[in-house]
Amino acid sequence: MIWTKQRGRANLLLPVAVTLAVSVMAAMYWGRGEPTTAQRLAETEAAKRPLLVIAEHRTARLQALYQLQPQLEAQLGIRLKIVEYPAPPQDYFTKLVTELRAGNAPDVFTVPRDLQVDDLAAAGYLADLTTDAQQWPGYAQLPELVKTLTRASFNEHVYVIPSIVAVEQLYYRHDLLTDAGISTAQPQNWQELLERSREIKQKMAQYPLLIPAGLTWGMGSYTEGLRYLLASFQHYQLLNGQNQYVLDNNAVRRSFGFYQTLIEEQLMPVQPLLNPEPWVIPKYEMFPKGQLLITTCGSWCPVFDWGPGSRNPIPDVANAVRTWKFPSADGGKPFALASVVYAWGVNAKSRQQPLARQLVLALGENDVALAYAKQLGNVPARLDAAEHPAFAALGNLMADHALLKDARALRTTVGSNAMMAGVAQASEAVLTGRADGERAQQMLYDYVVNVLGSAQVETAGLAAAGQPDKGHNDD
Repeated sequence: MIWTKQRGRANLLLPVAVTLAVSVMAAMYWGRGEPTTAQRLAETEAAKRPLLVIAEHRTARLQALYQLQPQLEAQLGIRLKIVEYPAPPQDYFTKLVTELRAGNAPDVFTVPRDLQVDDLAAAGYLADLTTDAQQWPGYAQLPELVKTLTRASFNEHVYVIPSIVAVEQLYYRHDLLTDAGISTAQPQNWQELLERSREIKQKMAQYPLLIPAGLTWGMGSYTEGLRYLLASFQHYQLLNGQNQYVLDNNAVRRSFGFYQTLIEEQLMPVQPLLNPEPWVIPKYEMFPKGQLLITTCGSWCPVFDWGPGSRNPIPDVANAVRTWKFPSADGGKPFALASVVYAWGVNAKSRQQPLARQLVLALGENDVALAYAKQLGNVPARLDAAEHPAFAALGNLMADHALLKDARALRTTVGSNAMMAGVAQASEAVLTGRADGERAQQMLYDYVVNVLGSAQVETAGLAAAGQPDKGHNDD
């Protein structure tokens, strides 16, 4: 009998549903049978293994770690407890630092970018891995640049074990430029990039180029923006021999001046960069629609920004979007940038120090790096990854991996957050027309001195005479 009224129907069917559920559970239990003595012993032995807590975040990274978990546990004789942290990198880092300060952070975790290593190491949160790294066979397989980025600038000790690297270049719409009859040859210098941009604007009536800037882009105004321009100078380094920030330099002034040219000639979109999430419109909407033709980006972008699973996928993205190295400012060769991303560190207060150190070394092996790289659109940190049987599965990323030997980076030191905040403020002033390149340089210098103190900043030029260029450490 089935009642026609919904309430009566639900009341009648509830006992039936419960009975069926109980029957299914019983069938599953009796079908499985009692655990054997061997199974019980195995479970008991597994429970006796030391427990290590590891923090991870973002779906792609979590998928990779869960996939690798049985292998890592068996290899090291441990149990891994994976703690899922918030997904956005800044939220992840904020939670991590909060727990490190409180003394209850995981045994092992990642540092999102190499420029955050110095601050964490100086605060005493990271275990010193120098001896571990030097005795690890994988260390010899790291490019010298990658080795440098694993060390704290203030003492040259190793504090993280790298697994994957982001390779960053200019990404451009090869399909649309070709259709418009515009050269897709590699620009060799800033002038060629500007001339190409002007031609795009004239022939296509679209914005040619995006180099991120402004307050709301945050640290990306440096990492995805000014860093490219500063690295364009062959002999410029952001730090001097005394580990001070070098901001009174012609390279800094000229870099902000490049922004000024892009904005004055309307070669770069400005209004989207003043929005709360400034990357959304230019990178996720304008670039796929062909309203923006060139942008700085990294090896992850064809996967997450424009790939099949992205917000606005670009058809046949591997052929439609191609890369140029970033052109030189002073007669050098075009280059790719490299960033050590999500390198593994050990909590200095971990009670499982020996095992935690073994774990981060295991996470630096090529099979682990390849699993992460494929999920995230990055490349393995080690050069010998190219000899691994799974390397071919990276597809187009293999070409990015080949760039590691000659890639560039700018090293930072303690206070990198203040330096990047200064870049965001100064570049915002250029975006809004409140400052030219010279004034923006002065704003950056003043901000960093005010926050970090004059001892942290080289003062030979701007502080002494109020001039943007005294010829020191110049191009």
